[in-house]
Amino acid sequence: MKIKIHSSKQFNTTQWSGGSTTQLYIFPANATYTARNFELRISTAKVEVEESTFTALPGVHRKLMILEGAITIIHEGQYSKNLKPFDVDHFSGDWNTTAIGTCTDFNVMTTGRQQTELYHIAMEAGSSYTLKPKEKCKNVFLYATSGTIHLQLMDEKYILETGNLMVIEDSSGSSIAMSSANGFGLVVLEMY
Repeated sequence: MKIKIHSSKQFNTTQWSGGSTTQLYIFPANATYTARNFELRISTAKVEVEESTFTALPGVHRKLMILEGAITIIHEGQYSKNLKPFDVDHFSGDWNTTAIGTCTDFNVMTTGRQQTELYHIAMEAGSSYTLKPKEKCKNVFLYATSGTIHLQLMDEKYILETGNLMVIEDSSGSSIAMSSANGFGLVVLEMY
């Protein structure tokens, strides 16, 4: 098992036609979004214009979770969906996709056969939670949306601050104990 915490100071933010995007993680490490040679890319984006068009990404499977705000996502010839905080939509990068509304979102892009599950956990002040990824889970990504989270994994203790990403490789379904004095929000991405 390999564990690394990426701090918000390490992330790269770039502009796109509808706002800005911050890359949190890319695999393999030498891949780039521009070259489209990644197997996995995790990012957040700010949609700052009322109507935006998503970049066409043929061969890329996308999952999108709203963190703040709300949008109506329109996949031309497929379906439309209203998304509010922590709702998830998954769709093909081949589709013509537009959005109405402004938001901050969490994006997962994969190529190939990876399967992922994306969800959000919110806990009240003083509460604790044990995350039990599925046994077939290979890697787990934890992105703190609010609070300071104290985690314990395999007798080791970690602290995850708002805006940081924890990467757990070869997790083999290990449980993760979590607590926070003031409550927390956490995006969880399990990869199989």
